[in-house]
Amino acid sequence: MRSASMQRVDQKAWCKQLPGRLKAAAPVPGVHDRPDLELDCSALIRQCVVDLQRHFGFALGGWNQAYQFDTLPIKVDSVDQLEPGDLIFVSGIYFDEKRKPKPHNMTHVEMYFPCGADLCETIGSRHKKGCVQVHRDFRFESQTYHSMQYHFRKIDTWLEGVCQSICSEHRWTNG
Repeated sequence: MRSASMQRVDQKAWCKQLPGRLKAAAPVPGVHDRPDLELDCSALIRQCVVDLQRHFGFALGGWNQAYQFDTLPIKVDSVDQLEPGDLIFVSGIYFDEKRKPKPHNMTHVEMYFPCGADLCETIGSRHKKGCVQVHRDFRFESQTYHSMQYHFRKIDTWLEGVCQSICSEHRWTNG
């Protein structure tokens, strides 16, 4: 349990408010009034942190899911060890060999959002049109990449106000 960090940000409150915020923001054709707003997977996570910036004490840099992955050093072995709001990253190899691989081959990220009997649900934007949805299972088959691996990361360091890359291989700078 996150006693000290829970004082900083109530993760359950974060996750509870998320579906309502996404309903207002996500571009679901015919359902929402903002079809021009698109959030890809890393932009969704970044927007959540922006919404809670006063609690976190930082804003995420504008880089993709590989950057977010590099700022979360606490890894766990299975989804059973995650708490609401923790992140599930997916690495994979693009089918299109001309496409430049991302650092660590990190292709996707979703937020753990257990709300059903299986406790495998996530909130994420899996498809090219940036449609944010609650997914029944974090596992899925991609049409864009193969050799998928799932990486489970705790957001405890973020909850403590720390957002620094721990990767010596990639330099995340603005210059």
